[in-house]
Amino acid sequence: MKRFQKLLFLFLLLIPLIQLFAWPGMPLPPLHIEGKNLKDPCGKNVLLHGVAITPSPWFNGCSYNQCRWDNYNVQGCLNYNNAVMDALTDTNNGWKLNYIRLHIDPYWTNKPGCSAGENDIACFDYNRLVTYVNQVIIPLINHARSRGLYVVLRPPGVCPNRIAYGDNYHNYLRTVWQFLSSHPSLKNVDNVMFEIANEPIEILGTNGNWGATGDEHFAALHNYFQDLVNRIKANGANNVCWIPGTGYQSHYQGYPNHLITGGNIGYAVHVYPGYWGANAENTTSFNNAWNANVQPIANVAPIMITETDWSPSGDETWGTGTTSGFGLNLKGRIDATGNCSWNLLAPEGLITKADPYNVTTAFNNDWESCAAPTKQWFSVYANNNIPSQNCSSSTSLVNNGVYEIEFKTNSNKVIDLKYGTNANGTVIRPWDRSGATAQQWIAIDAGNGYWRFKSNASSTGRVIDLDSADPTNGKAIRLWDNYSNDAQKWLVTDVGNGYYSIKSAINTSKSWDISNCNMDGTANLQLWEYYGTACQLFKFNKIGNTSKSVDEKNILINNIKIDTDVQVYPNPSKGGEFNIYFTSQSDENYSLAIYSTEGKLLYETKNLKSNTNQVIRTKLARGLYLATISQNSTTTTKKILIE
Repeated sequence: MKRFQKLLFLFLLLIPLIQLFAWPGMPLPPLHIEGKNLKDPCGKNVLLHGVAITPSPWFNGCSYNQCRWDNYNVQGCLNYNNAVMDALTDTNNGWKLNYIRLHIDPYWTNKPGCSAGENDIACFDYNRLVTYVNQVIIPLINHARSRGLYVVLRPPGVCPNRIAYGDNYHNYLRTVWQFLSSHPSLKNVDNVMFEIANEPIEILGTNGNWGATGDEHFAALHNYFQDLVNRIKANGANNVCWIPGTGYQSHYQGYPNHLITGGNIGYAVHVYPGYWGANAENTTSFNNAWNANVQPIANVAPIMITETDWSPSGDETWGTGTTSGFGLNLKGRIDATGNCSWNLLAPEGLITKADPYNVTTAFNNDWESCAAPTKQWFSVYANNNIPSQNCSSSTSLVNNGVYEIEFKTNSNKVIDLKYGTNANGTVIRPWDRSGATAQQWIAIDAGNGYWRFKSNASSTGRVIDLDSADPTNGKAIRLWDNYSNDAQKWLVTDVGNGYYSIKSAINTSKSWDISNCNMDGTANLQLWEYYGTACQLFKFNKIGNTSKSVDEKNILINNIKIDTDVQVYPNPSKGGEFNIYFTSQSDENYSLAIYSTEGKLLYETKNLKSNTNQVIRTKLARGLYLATISQNSTTTTKKILIE
């Protein structure tokens, strides 16, 4: 029996490794943008597929006289929209989505009783924005996370017909994004991205003329949205930002000459039948229009189609078209582009009447409407270009291994702590290999492909640190006290031939760099935009282990049962803090031990009371762990995931 229990234990540990994907509860590693691709921490290209959700009565059934909730009923709103997410991530229903576009609808942010269209900010109430982001939006985002969904967050409402730099709407967006990008439950949260505005139509060009497609209009768009991105980045938020184009998000041809900068920038596109005056049912006409208006930006940055749908009659969809025409033409361009994520406009485009309690494919499963083909396509997409569940193995680094870090520019040069000085602010530079401890760095696994590097010359455990956590180009990378923060966390990515890029967790579009590739020791290690140059690529030469890297004694499991008497929540948890509730008929206290999947004891606490909620603070890094709860002669096991 004990042999069987051990085998069961090992099988449960291996489940995450043998599954290709697991939607609800799937780890959501932070995504970043490199070049024209959205990537996970492993450096793998990622494409997302999903649906837009708008939590307001009108968009939750009232538009067709099936109101799911009303009267600012927060719990009713959460219950319904959470159920929609549950239905569309239940693989038993055949749906395989991994993101939602979430609209902070003006229903929540406008003064009650004040009437205004979606493009009119006259009724906006900042205090209501704060209140209902906390009461509605954050809980929806948290539920999305539990279902394996990324979230693209959209500000309240839509742009007015005309926008201009510094106008009332621009100031409104400044206010909204100042709040959102500072919110601790949104800022740098792994599953949250920002769509900066919705459907600009015309903008006042830099030449003083209104329009949508001239170079002067893209120059004005750059000024308008760069200002907002700068404010977001100034708050320390490195969330991916998706930038709209003019013409209801249909025009992007001039953006390559006026790119938004700051790192983690993509472009949000809308595509409906009839856009650009093209015949959407005709492949040549549609392709030509796409290539003229969208492809130029897709050649240099990732894109995300945040609105589209279609049906032959146009009933219950915004777009009128067929799958044989528009649908296949759209999919053809998406697939050929290779860096385009996309979602449908609303849940009604996927399931009948967006009913999460009686799930059937919308439009009676008619192939010529968007639901049936999208269901099939998303299912196929789910086998490729999804985020990696664990990428620690993407490098050859060993936790607590000791390395010298060699430059590709010159294989005789390695990362060196100047004079071996163990002091905050000591310069780190390239220097001739000497074998000194000043050139030895202990790699500490921070999870999901991230590492910290502790100096072997530091008796106090100081680490490589980004000065002031500031991702500005040219900022110094130096030695500092170990605070285990993001300024000291580095994304290590295999680029081939034994070399690795090393990027900052603060901004993963920027990496270790030496100014002008100067290897004479006068230029210190700095942060710079990653271009993959030789002085931004490194080789890790393992020279030994610390005592902590030696395999510790494995767990001895003689009386284990996998049990449901233990409740762990939230699971996944953030930062290694969670609650545990152990139901037991015994009055005896119990102990808790947490092990790595290799069997190493990482955390232990004793004398916990059963039948009582206990708050556990482990400070463990991201990853999968095994918790054992021991009482008398019985041990109960629970898997724990820390994000």
